[in-house]
This record gives sequence, C-alpha cells and structure tokens, in this order.
Amino acid sequence: MNNKWSIGILTMGMVLMYQTVSAYDPETLNLLKNNLSAWNAKPPATPGHTIDLSRAPLENADLSTACLVKANLKGAFMKGAKLRDANVQGANLRWSMMENADLCRANMANANLFEANFANANLKGTNLKGATFIEQANLSGTTLSNNTILPSGERATSRWSTMHNATFVSEPENALPTDNTPPSIEHSTPYTSGTRNAEIIETGKSIRQMALPNANFENASLDNADMENANLINANFHKADLKSARMHGANLQGANLDRAFLKGADLSNTNMSKAILYGAVLNGANLSEANLEGASLLNADLDGANLKGANLKGANIMDADFNNATLSPQTILPSGEHATAKWSVMKQAIFVKP
Repeated sequence: MNNKWSIGILTMGMVLMYQTVSAYDPETLNLLKNNLSAWNAKPPATPGHTIDLSRAPLENADLSTACLVKANLKGAFMKGAKLRDANVQGANLRWSMMENADLCRANMANANLFEANFANANLKGTNLKGATFIEQANLSGTTLSNNTILPSGERATSRWSTMHNATFVSEPENALPTDNTPPSIEHSTPYTSGTRNAEIIETGKSIRQMALPNANFENASLDNADMENANLINANFHKADLKSARMHGANLQGANLDRAFLKGADLSNTNMSKAILYGAVLNGANLSEANLEGASLLNADLDGANLKGANLKGANIMDADFNNATLSPQTILPSGEHATAKWSVMKQAIFVKP
C-alpha cells in the first residue's frame, strides 16, 4: 500500500472515530444555541438528568447567562464563545477548547478544568472557587482581575497571574461571592458555625437515618461521624475530613466528595451513583456492595479499599490507584463485566473468591 493511501485511510479513520465518540444530542445543542430563555427554563443537571454537550461545536456561540450547571462539556469546541454571567458550576470542562472565550463574571465553581484551553480568554470576575486541575489548564494570555476568585477562594493577584502566564488587570472591587450553590441544590445549608450542619462537627456525633439532602459540609472535620443510613443525596463534602466515618447504607447519590479524606471510612452498601470522588482518599475504606455506578473516581486513592461486590459500572477510574484493593467475582467493573483475577493483577489489586 503506498503512502498516500495509508495517510488517506488513517485520516478518514481519525475523522470517523471523532464522529463516533461525539455524544451531544443535536436537538439539545440547537436549543442551547438558538433559544436561551427556553434552555434556562429546563431543569438543571441532576443525577438522573445529565446535560451532555461533550465535543459540541459551540464556536462563537452567545451563551451569556446560560445555565450549564454540572453539564458535560468535555472536549467541547467553544473558541470565541460568550459565557458572560453564565452558571457553569460543577461542569466538566476537561479538554474543552475555550480560546478567546468571554467568561467575564461566569460562575465556574467546582468545575473540572483538566487540560482545558483558556488561551487569551477573559476571566475577569470569574468565580473559580473549588475548581479542580487548574494547574493543568492552559491560561496563557488569559485576562484575570482582582475580582477573579481562584480555586482557593482567594482573589487573583498579579503574582499568581504572572506565574500562570496570564495578564492581570485591576478594576473596582466587588464583594466576594458568599453562595456557590447551584440551582439544582438551592436548598443546601452552608457549613458555617452555628448552622444545623455544624452540629455533627463533634467526633462521634450521630445523624444516622437523618434526612440532610443537599447539605453543605465543605472542609468540615467529621472524623468518626455516624451517618449510617442517612439521606445525603447531593451533599457537598468537598475536602471534608471523613476519616473512619460510619456511613453504611447512606444515600450519597450525586454527592460531591471531591478530594474528601475517607481513609478507613465504612461506605458499605452506600448509594454513591454519580458521586464526584475526584482525588478522594479512600485508603482502607470499606466499599463492599457500594453502588458507584457512573461515579467519577478520577485520580482517587483506593489503596487497600474493600471493593467486594461493589458496582463500578460506567465509573470513571482514570488514574485511580487500586493497589492492594480487594475485588471479588461480584464486583462490577466500569465495562459492566464482573471483575476477574486478570483485571485485578493489571491494577495490582487482590482478587478473592467466596
């Protein structure tokens, strides 16, 4: 076969592959681009309702004020798009292309920015509090201001901008944002001193069987807390310390456990479907019979965890550490198949039979 034919076939194959993996629905995309008021009237993303715009062609689209909470914009082509005052909170922007995009005052709190390209974009006044993987994003030529909120919750500075090859400008200072709660969890109670949520701050305090959906425990210290069979759907445990917490049978569907410390926690029989566990520490945690279907375990530490009978169907386990984790024939892998000894060895895990 000559080189021209080889190159042609290879190029065609790459094009077909890209088209095959495009997941966005044309009707959904058309509504977003052409009828923003109707789009914003739609229910936001929930564990049972995902807004999938992965690889969507949104070049130069005017999406100002759009509600894209927890939307999947992985690999979306958004060069030159306008997202002024848009709510992109908790969205997956992994590998998205946003060169020259206008994100002025956009709410991007808790968004996944892994290898997103923001070259020459406008991020003045943008809220990036809790956003993950910003160090892996391209901020070359990006414009930030003193009203830009960094993932740490602090204001952007000239020094930080320079370190990230970005441009810094000063403007009249706005008040810091006090509520990052997306519309889908608008009844969440913030974790602050004196609130109902803070009552379980004491080691061993029990909220077993209590209903606390959408509760906010961000950065809370909850060592040994008793949460067995509690309803914690959509709860926010971002960076919370949950060492040895007892959460057997709890409903953590859609919960945000981004970088939570769960070493030795009892998560057996929990419902953690669609939960966010980016970089979560789960060393020695008991996840037996846990439902992790569709969960995001990107870069999670599962060293020594018990995954016997756990359901990982559709879960994102990229860069997750399964060293010495225990699997069984009843463990369901992300592919939907049952775990095997061969798969376990590949992940340096331990495979046990009943």
